[in-house]
Amino acid sequence: MPSHLIARGYINANRLPRIKVKVIGGRASTSLEAIIDTGFDGDLCIPIGIAVQVGLELVGVTRIELADGTIKRELVFLGAVQLGKLRRDVEILLTEGKDALIGTNLLRNLILTIDFTKETVEIR
Repeated sequence: MPSHLIARGYINANRLPRIKVKVIGGRASTSLEAIIDTGFDGDLCIPIGIAVQVGLELVGVTRIELADGTIKRELVFLGAVQLGKLRRDVEILLTEGKDALIGTNLLRNLILTIDFTKETVEIR
């Protein structure tokens, strides 16, 4: 298991853990802050406008269950994400919202520490 620091983030005023990531597509890359969402079991979910900007590759369709139990079909795109020096190819879902989400699959084999008292987030 990794013990060296990969990335550091913070807890915002709404008590949401946020961390900076770089999203890499076929045309470009962009940096953004994402919320770490332990209820999301995928890799990454980003706003539609960012997906268009970086040029993600459509690779399929999947069914997802939302927190309220609703089942939806979603398009799945392929891209890459960089957390600190760690780069991974990932499946990316799109959202009409403004926030990007990091899911638990992206964090596999890593250690996530969220310290609400110090308002810090670390990925090792």
